[in-house]
Amino acid sequence: MKKSKRIKRSLDSIGKRWHEFDINLESNIYRYLCCAKMNLITAWRLDKNLKFETYQQWKNYIVNRYENVDKDMLIEFSRYLNQNVRNLKPTYEYWATVTTVILTLALTKVFDVFLSAQIDFKGILSIVTVFIFEIFVEIFLIFVVFQTMKPIFDSNLDENFLRDYKEIIDELITKK
Repeated sequence: MKKSKRIKRSLDSIGKRWHEFDINLESNIYRYLCCAKMNLITAWRLDKNLKFETYQQWKNYIVNRYENVDKDMLIEFSRYLNQNVRNLKPTYEYWATVTTVILTLALTKVFDVFLSAQIDFKGILSIVTVFIFEIFVEIFLIFVVFQTMKPIFDSNLDENFLRDYKEIIDELITKK
């Protein structure tokens, strides 16, 4: 019996095939422009001509790429970018919910540890031990908060990137 093949279709492949739009490359260009946190190797591999310092340079780059494309394809491209923005919304909402749950569980666990610990506060050594333990717990909590909120920050940057790109494409559409 022959198994059916899964359709290997994604918005990324549609963007590359129909609009010559590599979302990863364009996102990295935008990250560099915004001075956002990005992988050092990715920044190093980015072509020198694609490392823009101003928004106007980046906008000119996009306009030059798409000014010869006909209006109907630009409208399709604008809709494609809009769909990418829509697909980011559930991710953002998911991470916001997950972050709340993780932080609640972490804080509950920390308070349980403090309440269940029966420490004798009679000596200076025990006070120093408790103080050092509290510092480690606070560092751990900061790390947990940062790691759980990191995807939210990334999706916000991705959404801004897609909205800015769409805005430029929409300006091209109105000019035509």
